[in-house]
Amino acid sequence: MTAWRHRRTPLLGPLGMRVLLWLLVELCVLNVADLLLTRYSLWLGFARESNGVMDYFFRSGTVPTVAFKIGIVTVGALLLWRLRHYSTALIAAALLAGVFSAVVAYQALWVLSF
Repeated sequence: MTAWRHRRTPLLGPLGMRVLLWLLVELCVLNVADLLLTRYSLWLGFARESNGVMDYFFRSGTVPTVAFKIGIVTVGALLLWRLRHYSTALIAAALLAGVFSAVVAYQALWVLSF
């Protein structure tokens, strides 16, 4: 049963694993940028956190917010790295990095417009 699953899921080679590693690093950097831009926008009073979970943490203070936001993405990145032999991990990391890139670009442009 296990051998069948391995044959159906394409495996990553060394280049794919390197790309995955860089995508996960990018994801972590973008996560920090998202946190800082959101915090700055909230501090200026120009924005409201629409994510209920993050709103709770932002109201709880800086330390809980940083711990949760960095922690959750780090755990996700570690899980994807654990699955690094499968092409699905690369696809998921690319999609997540793309979404975070769009969010951070939007936030940066929005903050710079004020």
